[in-house]
Amino acid sequence: MVVNTFDESDLELTFPESWIVRKFDATAAYHSVSGHGLKGVDFMCLTPDGRLWFIEVKNYRRRKPAHRIVRRSPEELAEHVGRKFSDTKRLIHVVNRALRRRWWLALKLYWYELRKAPRPQSPHWFWYEAERRLAFPRKLTCLLWLETPETGVHYEEAVAGALEEWLEPGNELRLAEMQRHAGVPLTVIPK
Repeated sequence: MVVNTFDESDLELTFPESWIVRKFDATAAYHSVSGHGLKGVDFMCLTPDGRLWFIEVKNYRRRKPAHRIVRRSPEELAEHVGRKFSDTKRLIHVVNRALRRRWWLALKLYWYELRKAPRPQSPHWFWYEAERRLAFPRKLTCLLWLETPETGVHYEEAVAGALEEWLEPGNELRLAEMQRHAGVPLTVIPK
Protein backbone atom coordinates (compact mmCIF):
# COMPACT_ATOMS: atom_id res chain seq x y z
CA MET A 1 0.00 0.00 0.00
CA VAL A 2 1.32 3.43 -0.98
CA VAL A 3 1.39 6.02 1.78
CA ASN A 4 0.73 9.41 0.24
CA THR A 5 0.36 11.50 3.38
CA PHE A 6 2.78 14.36 4.05
CA ASP A 7 3.13 17.25 6.50
CA GLU A 8 3.69 20.76 5.16
CA SER A 9 3.11 24.18 6.76
CA ASP A 10 1.22 22.73 9.75
CA LEU A 11 -1.14 20.90 7.39
CA GLU A 12 -1.46 17.19 6.68
CA LEU A 13 -1.96 16.50 2.97
CA THR A 14 -3.19 13.13 1.73
CA PHE A 15 -2.93 12.46 -1.99
CA PRO A 16 -4.82 9.77 -3.91
CA GLU A 17 -3.08 6.36 -3.72
CA SER A 18 -2.78 6.24 -7.50
CA TRP A 19 -0.61 9.40 -7.56
CA ILE A 20 3.19 9.17 -7.51
CA VAL A 21 4.22 11.98 -5.17
CA ARG A 22 7.63 13.42 -4.34
CA LYS A 23 8.16 16.01 -1.64
CA PHE A 24 10.72 18.21 -3.33
CA ASP A 25 12.86 19.01 -0.31
CA ALA A 26 13.19 15.28 0.44
CA THR A 27 14.76 14.51 -2.96
CA ALA A 28 18.47 14.19 -3.69
CA ALA A 29 17.99 16.83 -6.40
CA TYR A 30 16.93 19.37 -3.77
CA HIS A 31 20.03 18.67 -1.71
CA SER A 32 22.25 19.07 -4.77
CA VAL A 33 20.87 22.53 -5.66
CA SER A 34 20.15 23.83 -2.18
CA GLY A 35 22.03 27.08 -1.72
CA HIS A 36 22.44 27.67 -5.47
CA GLY A 37 19.46 29.98 -5.86
CA LEU A 38 16.95 27.49 -7.27
CA LYS A 39 13.71 26.98 -5.36
CA GLY A 40 11.29 24.15 -5.91
CA VAL A 41 7.63 23.59 -5.22
CA ASP A 42 6.59 21.61 -2.15
CA PHE A 43 5.31 18.60 -4.13
CA MET A 44 5.63 17.15 -7.63
CA CYS A 45 3.04 14.55 -8.60
CA LEU A 46 2.54 12.20 -11.51
CA THR A 47 -1.11 11.23 -11.96
CA PRO A 48 -2.59 8.21 -13.78
CA ASP A 49 -4.20 10.49 -16.37
CA GLY A 50 -0.75 11.54 -17.63
CA ARG A 51 -0.58 14.90 -15.87
CA LEU A 52 2.25 16.46 -13.89
CA TRP A 53 1.24 18.54 -10.87
CA PHE A 54 3.35 21.17 -9.12
CA ILE A 55 1.91 21.93 -5.69
CA GLU A 56 2.96 24.80 -3.45
CA VAL A 57 1.42 25.11 0.02
CA LYS A 58 1.07 28.44 1.82
CA ASN A 59 -0.67 28.53 5.20
CA TYR A 60 -1.34 32.04 6.49
CA ARG A 61 -3.89 30.95 9.08
CA ARG A 62 -3.09 31.03 12.78
CA ARG A 63 -0.52 28.35 13.47
CA LYS A 64 1.73 27.32 16.30
CA PRO A 65 2.07 30.22 18.77
CA ALA A 66 5.81 30.55 18.15
CA HIS A 67 5.40 30.77 14.37
CA ARG A 68 5.08 34.35 13.12
CA ILE A 69 3.17 34.65 9.86
CA VAL A 70 3.75 37.53 7.47
CA ARG A 71 1.37 37.51 4.55
CA ARG A 72 2.72 38.91 1.30
CA SER A 73 0.87 41.16 -1.08
CA PRO A 74 -0.81 39.30 -3.97
CA GLU A 75 1.92 40.41 -6.37
CA GLU A 76 4.76 39.39 -4.02
CA LEU A 77 3.16 36.01 -3.35
CA ALA A 78 2.60 35.43 -7.07
CA GLU A 79 6.23 36.27 -7.84
CA HIS A 80 7.49 33.98 -5.06
CA VAL A 81 5.31 31.03 -6.13
CA GLY A 82 5.78 31.75 -9.85
CA ARG A 83 9.56 31.55 -9.43
CA LYS A 84 9.13 28.21 -7.66
CA PHE A 85 7.04 26.87 -10.56
CA SER A 86 9.63 28.17 -13.06
CA ASP A 87 12.64 26.91 -11.09
CA THR A 88 11.05 23.47 -10.71
CA LYS A 89 10.76 23.19 -14.49
CA ARG A 90 14.41 24.16 -14.85
CA LEU A 91 15.41 21.69 -12.16
CA ILE A 92 13.63 18.82 -13.92
CA HIS A 93 15.68 19.53 -17.06
CA VAL A 94 18.93 19.87 -15.06
CA VAL A 95 18.37 16.56 -13.26
CA ASN A 96 17.63 14.73 -16.50
CA ARG A 97 20.70 16.20 -18.19
CA ALA A 98 22.82 15.01 -15.24
CA LEU A 99 21.26 11.54 -15.38
CA ARG A 100 22.05 11.19 -19.08
CA ARG A 101 25.73 11.99 -18.49
CA ARG A 102 26.20 8.60 -16.88
CA TRP A 103 26.04 5.97 -19.62
CA TRP A 104 24.37 3.34 -17.48
CA LEU A 105 21.64 5.75 -16.32
CA ALA A 106 21.14 6.95 -19.90
CA LEU A 107 20.71 3.32 -20.90
CA LYS A 108 18.27 2.75 -18.04
CA LEU A 109 16.21 5.81 -19.08
CA TYR A 110 16.18 4.57 -22.66
CA TRP A 111 14.94 1.20 -21.41
CA TYR A 112 12.13 2.97 -19.47
CA GLU A 113 11.20 4.82 -22.64
CA LEU A 114 11.05 1.63 -24.70
CA ARG A 115 9.09 -0.34 -22.12
CA LYS A 116 6.69 2.48 -21.27
CA ALA A 117 6.29 0.73 -17.93
CA PRO A 118 6.03 2.94 -14.85
CA ARG A 119 8.64 2.40 -12.16
CA PRO A 120 7.18 4.51 -9.32
CA GLN A 121 9.89 3.51 -6.84
CA SER A 122 12.72 4.64 -9.12
CA PRO A 123 13.81 8.26 -8.66
CA HIS A 124 15.45 8.10 -12.11
CA TRP A 125 12.18 7.06 -13.72
CA PHE A 126 10.29 9.80 -11.80
CA TRP A 127 12.55 12.60 -13.12
CA TYR A 128 12.50 11.12 -16.64
CA GLU A 129 8.70 10.90 -16.63
CA ALA A 130 8.32 14.42 -15.19
CA GLU A 131 10.43 15.81 -18.03
CA ARG A 132 8.49 13.81 -20.62
CA ARG A 133 5.22 15.27 -19.34
CA LEU A 134 6.68 18.79 -19.20
CA ALA A 135 7.10 18.64 -22.97
CA PHE A 136 3.31 18.98 -23.21
CA PRO A 137 2.28 22.26 -21.50
CA ARG A 138 -1.37 21.17 -21.29
CA LYS A 139 -0.31 18.27 -19.05
CA LEU A 140 1.00 20.58 -16.29
CA THR A 141 -1.25 21.67 -13.43
CA CYS A 142 0.16 24.27 -11.05
CA LEU A 143 -1.69 24.27 -7.73
CA LEU A 144 -1.33 26.87 -5.01
CA TRP A 145 -2.91 25.54 -1.82
CA LEU A 146 -3.53 28.86 -0.08
CA GLU A 147 -4.87 28.90 3.48
CA THR A 148 -5.50 32.52 4.31
CA PRO A 149 -7.87 34.41 6.59
CA GLU A 150 -10.02 36.69 4.51
CA THR A 151 -8.75 40.27 4.49
CA GLY A 152 -10.24 41.26 1.19
CA VAL A 153 -12.62 39.51 -1.15
CA HIS A 154 -10.23 39.90 -4.06
CA TYR A 155 -6.97 38.63 -2.51
CA GLU A 156 -7.10 35.17 -4.13
CA GLU A 157 -8.26 36.59 -7.47
CA ALA A 158 -5.37 39.07 -7.42
CA VAL A 159 -2.89 36.29 -6.63
CA ALA A 160 -4.29 34.11 -9.42
CA GLY A 161 -4.17 36.97 -11.92
CA ALA A 162 -0.57 37.83 -11.09
CA LEU A 163 0.46 34.15 -11.04
CA GLU A 164 -0.97 33.49 -14.52
CA GLU A 165 1.84 35.66 -15.93
CA TRP A 166 4.40 33.12 -14.69
CA LEU A 167 2.85 30.16 -16.49
CA GLU A 168 3.33 28.96 -20.04
CA PRO A 169 0.30 28.98 -22.33
CA GLY A 170 -1.61 25.76 -21.78
CA ASN A 171 -0.53 25.26 -18.15
CA GLU A 172 -3.45 24.96 -15.78
CA LEU A 173 -3.53 27.08 -12.62
CA ARG A 174 -5.65 26.16 -9.62
CA LEU A 175 -6.03 27.78 -6.23
CA ALA A 176 -7.56 25.76 -3.41
CA GLU A 177 -7.95 25.70 0.36
CA MET A 178 -9.67 23.52 2.95
CA GLN A 179 -13.01 25.31 2.51
CA ARG A 180 -12.75 25.36 -1.29
CA HIS A 181 -11.12 22.34 -2.87
CA ALA A 182 -11.66 23.55 -6.45
CA GLY A 183 -11.95 19.98 -7.72
CA VAL A 184 -8.55 19.00 -6.31
CA PRO A 185 -8.55 15.37 -5.09
CA LEU A 186 -6.51 16.03 -1.93
CA THR A 187 -7.50 15.72 1.68
CA VAL A 188 -6.01 18.49 3.80
CA ILE A 189 -6.43 18.85 7.55
CA PRO A 190 -4.73 21.13 10.07
CA LYS A 191 -2.09 19.53 12.29
